Amino acid sequence: MSLLELMQWAGHRSPKSTLYYIRIKPAQLAGAFAKADQMAHLIEVLVDHMAVVNGDAARGEPYRYYDLGPSYCSNPFWSTCQHRMACAGCDFNIPKNSAKGEALAAKAFLHRYLEEVPLTPDEQLIVKGDLKKLEIMLERLKDVPAPDGRTPLQIHGN
Repeated sequence: MSLLELMQWAGHRSPKSTLYYIRIKPAQLAGAFAKADQMAHLIEVLVDHMAVVNGDAARGEPYRYYDLGPSYCSNPFWSTCQHRMACAGCDFNIPKNSAKGEALAAKAFLHRYLEEVPLTPDEQLIVKGDLKKLEIMLERLKDVPAPDGRTPLQIHGN
């Protein structure tokens, strides 16, 4: 990281503050970098505590939503789903700009957590932008059913 990137990452207003930590505590800075690398494996999870308290979750209603950027995944087992790096558009997917997605974001009883998701070596390369690995994974998954039972070919009609 450049000094300015590190300054922003640390929340400092002045590079002088950041330089103080670099000069004084290099071992502590190395630990912070290691933790920052772990952040690449964390995903935000929204938990609807009201659904848990009133019994909706026990009846099979969604209560855990993984924030995937442009959408949420309501599959409680998203972290182990084969399609998690390339969502197949299954019934668990809730676009944020849909009425259901906007209603979810407005719920008063949502709590936000971070969940560590271990990535396979191929997934790590995809996260770093290896489009060839992504294409290989998409090809491998084209006949693998998503959690709703449909394959990506059935969902997208290709």
